[in-house]
Amino acid sequence: MKKNININIAGQLFRIDEDAFTVLTRYLEHVSARVKAEQGGEETIADIETRIAEIFGGGEDPPRLVGREIVDRMIDIMGAPEEFNAESGTGRGEAAAPRKPLYDPDSLAARAGKTLSVCGRTFRGVMAGLFRIASVCLGAVFTVFGFILLFMSAAMLLLHNTPMVRSLIEPDVQNIPMLLSIALGSDMAQSVLMLAAIVFLIPLAALTYLGIKLIFRIGACSKLFKVIVFLVWIAALCALIVLLALRLSMYANHDHTEEKVKLDALPRTLWIAPLKKASDTGYDDKAAVGSFTFLFKSSTKQLFCTPELSIHQSDAPSGWISVEKTAYSKSRAQALKNARWIDFGWKVSRDTLYLDEYFKLPEGSPWNGSTLDIDLGLPEGTQIRPASGADLTTWGFHVHDPAVSRFRIEAGELQEITE
Repeated sequence: MKKNININIAGQLFRIDEDAFTVLTRYLEHVSARVKAEQGGEETIADIETRIAEIFGGGEDPPRLVGREIVDRMIDIMGAPEEFNAESGTGRGEAAAPRKPLYDPDSLAARAGKTLSVCGRTFRGVMAGLFRIASVCLGAVFTVFGFILLFMSAAMLLLHNTPMVRSLIEPDVQNIPMLLSIALGSDMAQSVLMLAAIVFLIPLAALTYLGIKLIFRIGACSKLFKVIVFLVWIAALCALIVLLALRLSMYANHDHTEEKVKLDALPRTLWIAPLKKASDTGYDDKAAVGSFTFLFKSSTKQLFCTPELSIHQSDAPSGWISVEKTAYSKSRAQALKNARWIDFGWKVSRDTLYLDEYFKLPEGSPWNGSTLDIDLGLPEGTQIRPASGADLTTWGFHVHDPAVSRFRIEAGELQEITE
């Protein structure tokens, strides 16, 4: 393997390989021996070195690497040392003819070379500045983006019950740790949460570090540290995938039960009122995803969930109500059992339909993907109104205008009636 040597020619820095350096040194020694003794020899040598630097393409940053081929080309251009004669007389006593300098700084070629060299250095400086500005801007984007995501991730995982975080994520998501505990089981939720934090936070931290590095040009981390962090991330990702696969297998099969009852002689206006209220359950923790809400009573480890109500025109002259319970498990048989364990109460009394504000699962029973859908079919022209103190959104009923309190089955659809 050849060594590279740093040399200075005419005030310009070059890197030259070992073979080329040997040839160049021998050439300069021969030229110096022939020229140095005559008048103005030092200036001539300086001119020769300046011309050599131009042939080598000086002025680059980082310094250009000069190889044997470039040195040989320079000798072909400059001529062999034997051609550098101090005098060339035609006879005894004749005066020596003046020697023409090898390098004329005022020549057109020299001025063009200097101009091109200055333009090249200027262009490289401008491009370096532009690249620097671009790297700073890109680093700022990476840093800000990484910090925001890191803060949001930490806030949702650690500060989920604070008013600030609730104002950011409500009404779509509330209490992420509790949601994970319900969906994955309390024994696995903590492990999944920790692994998920590692999987998400390490790339975000790397993104932030890259942005800071681009801005401040700080040194790179050691390769050993990078390898360790990468291996930790890979291990956390694999463990997270395995745990989720094991738990999500509990939702492989589902089954349902349906209770459908015909409603005869319905009044023109049907009132909807709560039968059992959620506030009476004594729950002490709450989580939500959209309109679906979980209530948890820690003393009995009992879970309460909100049903979903939908109202539309009946496909028969009379009305009807359907209550469908759905649950999941590894097997269809167990899924059916889980669906039958869902407890929900309702009744019709005169002109009022009473519905529990929640359905509940047995004490200590996991969620198992349990849901309850109330499907209410009513004849054309029937009006629906919430009873005093009732709110249809409690049952997951979608209302476009919160100010509307009356609805009517009209033209095959449920219409909102404004006062």
